[in-house]
Amino acid sequence: MAFDALFTPGTIGSLTTRNRIVKSPNTTATCNPDGTVSQRTVNHYRALGEGGPGLVMVEYTYVDDDASKSIHGQPGASNQNHVAGLGWLADEIRATGARAGLQLVHCGRQRFLGTAPMKSASRSSWDVAEMSFGVTPEPMTPDEIAGVVRSFGEAAGRVYAAGFDLVEIHAGHGYMITNFLSPFTNDRTDAYGGSAENRARILLEIVDSVRANVPADFPVSVRVSVSDYEPGGITIDETVELCRRLEEHGVTVIHASGGHHARMEYEVSGWFMERQPHRWGWEKIKAAVTVPVIGSGSLVTPEVAEDVVSSGSADFVSLGRAMIADPAWAEKARTGRRLEIVPCIRCNDGCLHRGLDLKRSTGCTVNPQMGEEGRFPVGTAATPLRVAVAGGGPAGLRAAAALHDRGHTVVLFEPGELGGALNHAVGSTVKQDLAGLREHLVHEVERRGIEVRREAADAAALADGFQQVVLATGAPQRTFGGPVSGVPPVLGPGEISARREELAGRRVVVVGGGFQGCESSLRLAEIPGTEVTVLEAAGALMRGDEVKYDVFSLPGRMAEAGVTVRTDAEVVAVAEKQVELAGGELVDADAVVLALGREAAPTTLKDDLGRAGVPVVAVGSAQKHGRVYDALHSAYFAARLI
Repeated sequence: MAFDALFTPGTIGSLTTRNRIVKSPNTTATCNPDGTVSQRTVNHYRALGEGGPGLVMVEYTYVDDDASKSIHGQPGASNQNHVAGLGWLADEIRATGARAGLQLVHCGRQRFLGTAPMKSASRSSWDVAEMSFGVTPEPMTPDEIAGVVRSFGEAAGRVYAAGFDLVEIHAGHGYMITNFLSPFTNDRTDAYGGSAENRARILLEIVDSVRANVPADFPVSVRVSVSDYEPGGITIDETVELCRRLEEHGVTVIHASGGHHARMEYEVSGWFMERQPHRWGWEKIKAAVTVPVIGSGSLVTPEVAEDVVSSGSADFVSLGRAMIADPAWAEKARTGRRLEIVPCIRCNDGCLHRGLDLKRSTGCTVNPQMGEEGRFPVGTAATPLRVAVAGGGPAGLRAAAALHDRGHTVVLFEPGELGGALNHAVGSTVKQDLAGLREHLVHEVERRGIEVRREAADAAALADGFQQVVLATGAPQRTFGGPVSGVPPVLGPGEISARREELAGRRVVVVGGGFQGCESSLRLAEIPGTEVTVLEAAGALMRGDEVKYDVFSLPGRMAEAGVTVRTDAEVVAVAEKQVELAGGELVDADAVVLALGREAAPTTLKDDLGRAGVPVVAVGSAQKHGRVYDALHSAYFAARLI
């Protein structure tokens, strides 16, 4: 498929871009503690520019040295000491052929440093931040508001001096300006509270301040949330009217996203959410303004992005996590290598759960080099070997491709369908991103011409002529400890897709309320007519090592899908048309899915190879059970050392 609309040059005021793709300003937390740019920051943004987008937006940058800084490793534009590094960064981006933009922010109540002062429109706090840090917002005084307005303008002047092509004001996602815009977080009674006009006052003053500090033809963007999706919060009607007024005040482009941190499933949508969730909103904005509109939010694939632009839904598309997953997203789409794009699976594991939330820099589940661009290349092995990879799941597929790229002769052993544990995602709407990863990983093995033997690997076969073995045989499903007899059919989570027709219209009981059981229930709920019940022995769902964003959001999504959940419900037996709970209660079931997680992988094969003198390394769940992150990272880093 050609993506002609995506690769048509675009215009934002005086600025021309080589295509309609914008790299969204995702946080990397790679800057120095004083907000100056580091080599890691430059390496990251250079790689993004080389990947082919039209405009690269640098992550949110704080504007003053009082209360605007949000997070560790954040860039600053609060004083002249920041300009030299910002200039270095702008030059590196522009040298790739991309245009360079930078986003300015005041964090408001979303200050994750854990320190005072925290300044916002009102005392309304986000409970998670308050519980975590014990800091509540202080309402900004009129003098403080005037100071922040001035700081935005002065910071914009520094951005222009540094050589950027565009500056953006962040007025979305729950940060300070949004705290004023939303009636949910603004209970002021002065000129900055009450009516929609008053709540928008600070933003319009900031726009005027920015305009006064940059040339008249310098492009100014404002990023808005079409809605914060908060009951009693920002409505689309207010946002549309706001965008009309922003255009009157000289804003050059509207960058439309949605959500905020307390409704994170809308701001950084998870795998269980629909793609392009804010399209309904930015289309209303586009109909009301004459300046270009950038559509943002889970535009994961080139097909989705192309449709947005070709249909006239938005003038540009903004890609965030998609280009963290693959900085070369744009270039691969442009040159017809769509299946070579490493797809974002919207897991929020590497970027947030194991990254920013641990006070680390941003990482990525599917891109082990995120934030360390150029430091850990695959490289060419000094001595080519004949290497066997046992297992065609995500770890085995990733290892096989990397080993081939190092110059080794690779043979992949897999008796079943390539994809392993990822195959459960095929055919499921809620797991479409994971199905895309499976398609990509299989494609990467096939396009390299790696030999695949459709047989199970045993010690004798792996010792026959191979100088190295990579074990990627996964881990077995945990077995049910009680008796199982008669009907209903008892399935594992991986069997749901293949038996959709059989399960349609049936009462299905899922035993286990960990992540595996919860995601299985959502896949089952997609099947027409199913009545899905999850039984969990513990007092709450997902009590293990799950990604916290899944823990926050999945119960609500399950309820919306019509899934019944019972906790403190230990299943002790599966019998005909029923499951039995501890205490003797019987629950009707036409089918049962045992979703009890996985056990530790057996070591027999590894031990046998060791005794045979064959060097062996285990990756993925064959090494230690984990998530997709663990499978891909362990495979990549093991392969580059062989």
